Amino acid sequence: MKKHGLLFVNGEVTEKEVGIIRHRTFDKIIAADGGVHHALRFGFTPDVVVGDLDSITETVHAQLPGTQFVHRPSQELNDLEKALQYCQEHGFSQLTILGIAGKRLDHTINNFSVLARYDRFFELELYDAYARIYLIRDEIQIQGQKGQLVSLIPVGKVEGITTEGLAFPLNNESLEFGVREGLSNYLTRKQARVRFRKGLLLVFVHYAE
Repeated sequence: MKKHGLLFVNGEVTEKEVGIIRHRTFDKIIAADGGVHHALRFGFTPDVVVGDLDSITETVHAQLPGTQFVHRPSQELNDLEKALQYCQEHGFSQLTILGIAGKRLDHTINNFSVLARYDRFFELELYDAYARIYLIRDEIQIQGQKGQLVSLIPVGKVEGITTEGLAFPLNNESLEFGVREGLSNYLTRKQARVRFRKGLLLVFVHYAE
């Protein structure tokens, strides 16, 4: 049975994505250090807080008497990676992540770089205010509505991409960072498929308007 965690990161979190996941069931709620403030703001009680804990005040401690605080002081890793390591060590196979993107673009890009080191260990589903995001290495089935925006952003080079159910199809083609991207495609039916031979692909499925 898959062990599914909800992970709050210290980026930006809005009511939009929280509303999508609020009534789902998770085996454990984890906060990556400052992500605990988002969890509390939206009414979630983390089971575990992981990181260097420099964002954790006495007030937060007092609000969470039953929460485990895991102190990992290393400055070589950011708090997201510390939380991912914790999840790997404790047998999680599926993670829903909020707060991966924030106001600082360098932090956001760095977070995606960290995720690229760990995607082999987890089935990852990310949410921000505009889209649900997947990091994949082979294929994905996309459920949505006709006309819903889908962007395919390569991490490096992605080879042999074939799509079904998208307005601008790819047939055994490549996308490559700095060369060719797949921005703002859209669904022509309720289900689409993206598969490829080699590489790492970010798939953004924008919320239906």
